[in-house]
Formats: sequence, structure tokens, C-alpha cells
Amino acid sequence: MLALIGIGLLLLTAVLTYFLRRWRRVSLLLAAIVCAALGLGIALIPLEGTFSFRGQEMAFGGAVTFLGRSVVLGPGAQVGLTFLFLSGAALFLLAWPLESGDLYAPVGSGVLVLLAAALVVRPLVYAVLILELAVAFSVLLLRGGMGGARYLTFFVLALPGPLVAHWLLDMYALTPDQTGLLNTASLLIGFSFALMLGLVPFHPWVPALARRESPLSVALIFSAVGGTVWFLLLDYLQTYPWLGRSPYWSSALTALGVGTVVVGGLLGTTRRGWGALLGYAVMVDTGMLVLALGRGGAVGMELERAMMLTRAWGVLTMAAGLSAVGATEGAEHGRSPWGAVAAAAGLLSLAGFPPTVGFVSRWGLYRLLFPEQPLTVLALLLASAGLVVGLLRMLPHALVPDLSRPRALLAVDLLLLLATVGAIGLGLFPQFLIYR
Repeated sequence: MLALIGIGLLLLTAVLTYFLRRWRRVSLLLAAIVCAALGLGIALIPLEGTFSFRGQEMAFGGAVTFLGRSVVLGPGAQVGLTFLFLSGAALFLLAWPLESGDLYAPVGSGVLVLLAAALVVRPLVYAVLILELAVAFSVLLLRGGMGGARYLTFFVLALPGPLVAHWLLDMYALTPDQTGLLNTASLLIGFSFALMLGLVPFHPWVPALARRESPLSVALIFSAVGGTVWFLLLDYLQTYPWLGRSPYWSSALTALGVGTVVVGGLLGTTRRGWGALLGYAVMVDTGMLVLALGRGGAVGMELERAMMLTRAWGVLTMAAGLSAVGATEGAEHGRSPWGAVAAAAGLLSLAGFPPTVGFVSRWGLYRLLFPEQPLTVLALLLASAGLVVGLLRMLPHALVPDLSRPRALLAVDLLLLLATVGAIGLGLFPQFLIYR
């Protein structure tokens, strides 16, 4: 029931912010407050607690039926919704001085509504359908260039896999001796998530989207949409344990993870612009997440969630810095001296460079891999160093003052400073990161 209440409040917020879109800052502030309240509420309210509604005792968590579908709020969905709503709050807060589009608040809130629904609706095949609706709706935030077209195309191509796999699983329930159906379903599900995550060789949409679109719009896709894809993948592994027991599972994840990290690191050394560098950094981080997923077990899952948190912080910090240094043409603010610093801090976090927050979880992954795969760890370190090389090639240009643009608002500098301090502070004091 708590999930339905939260989704309903956010849907109402999306409608209100649409009518308030002419007062852009008011709508963004409203969306940020609602998302922050929902995120904290879902994180702090115990799922086993109850409340009275029309004389009936109802639980905050558990399963309820809505429009003929089961809505389940368990511990995993609680973590996912908390991550989603707090990420949305940070995005709207950063967009208040940095984003000039009038539709960022209503469209962003609508995307979060659909993503939240995807995290709690069951069966999972309906969650994938709702995710596709969220992807289609998020395109409204983009400029309609090649990056957005590739992003939408790859997600559409990923849709048939879970649908056919659901049909195969129904057939397997009737004929359990046909184990080949499980193998085919595993391949289809894995192929679909490889497309949605942008793993090599399905990665072209990631740098193309980051290079050609508004940084904060891209940040919403990489953090909120991408985070939902990861949580759905974890739900698939929990719902269908045989996926992780496949003899090829660990080897396939290792190959895909290392390949994505290495390709992202090599491309990161090139000088193709700040946006492309953000895309390559996301590729490297995605490959690291895949490697953590391949470890399996409770430790691998906890490390996965920690890396998702640090990934979101790095993406938001870098995207805010790119907006401030003028990566978005036509922005209403001026050039911020803290923009390049925030962009560098965000990239270093995505690269896992100490003492940023990204290093905390990355170090845990290195410790897991090194006893068995020392050469793999060396390749990961070199790929992360490639991002640092790309940063050093781009940073001098960003530090050159642009006298043709006015100085940014004080609010811009303050938000960028807070994001940068947070990225470094959480790296120095990692005990504030919660491993659940």
C-alpha cells in the first residue's frame, strides 16, 4: 500500500508541475521536495507496520492488488524506490539553477512514476513493459538527435526477449522435462539486459546519448532509468535462481564486464568532448557492476547496491559540472568556476579514483577479484586510468575563462560545491555508506 501511495503522490506532482511549468523553479522545487519526502518516508517506515484506512488495518509493505496486477513492496523494492526517489530529488534540485527546459519537472516526475511502478508490479514481464513506457516518455527530455534515437532503438530491441522468455517459462511449467526451454529463456533475458545496459558490443547508444543531449537529461537516464534496469535484473535473478546457476553465467559476465570496461577506458583517452567522456565513464562503471554481479552471493549483491549508489553520485556530480561549464548551449546561467571541478570530481568517482566516493565500492570489487583474477584487476585499473587521461586532456580547455559569458549564480556555485564535497567526503568517510 505504501508503494501505491507514493506513486500516486508523485503522479499528482507530475500533473501539478505541468500546470506550473511557466514557473519553472517553483515546479522543480515542488518536485524535489516531494521526491525527497517519498524517498525518506519509504526508507524509514517499517514495512511490517500497519495503519488504519476506513476501519481496516492495512500493512505498509506486502502485496496488494491494483487493476488486476500484484503490487509488491518487499525489502528489495524498498531499497530500489528509496534510490529512485532520492536520485530524483537530487536531479530536480540541481535542475533548479542549471536546467532551462520548462518540461524537466513534469516529464521527469512522470518518468519516475513509471519507473517506480516497474519496481513493484508483478509479474516481471509487466515491469519490463512499464520500463519501456518510461523510456519512451523520457525521450521527451531529449532534443531528438541521433543519441536519443539510438537510446530508444536499443531499448525497443530489448523488449521481445523478456516477452518470449515469459512464454517459454509458461511452456516449461507444463513440460518440466524440456530443460532446453530454460536455456533459451536465459539467453533471451541476458541478451535483452545487455542491450539495455549498453554492454559491449551494444554500447554505441551510451556515448552518443551523452555527447549530444543535455547533461541533466542524460543524468536522469543514466541514474534513474539505468538504476531501475539494474534493480529489475536483480529481481530476475531472485525470482528465477536458475539464471545465476547456468554454467556459462560467470564466464559470460566476466567477458562482457571486462570487455565493456576496457573499451570504455580506451575510448575515454580520446578527446571527443565532455559529454562523450561522461558516456565512456558510464561504460566503465557498467562493466564494473557486471563483474560484481558475476561474483554472486550475498557479498556480490551488497557490493552491487553500493556501486549503484556511488555511480549515481558520480553521474549527477559530473552532469551538473558539465551544465555549469557550458556543455548545454542556450542555458540561462553563466559559466561557473566550480563547474570544471565538479565535472572532474564526478569523473574521478566514476573511474574509482581515490579519495572519491567511487573508490570505496571499487576497492571492494578489486579485493574480491584479485586472489583469483589478478590480470583482470590490472586491466580494470588501466581502463580506469584511461578515463583520467581523457580528463587531463579536457580539463585545460575547461579551466580557460570564457569572458563572453556572465558569471553563474551563487546558487549554482553552492550546489556544485556541495556535490563535489559530497563526492570526496563520502570517499574519506565511507562509514556513512549503508551496506544493507
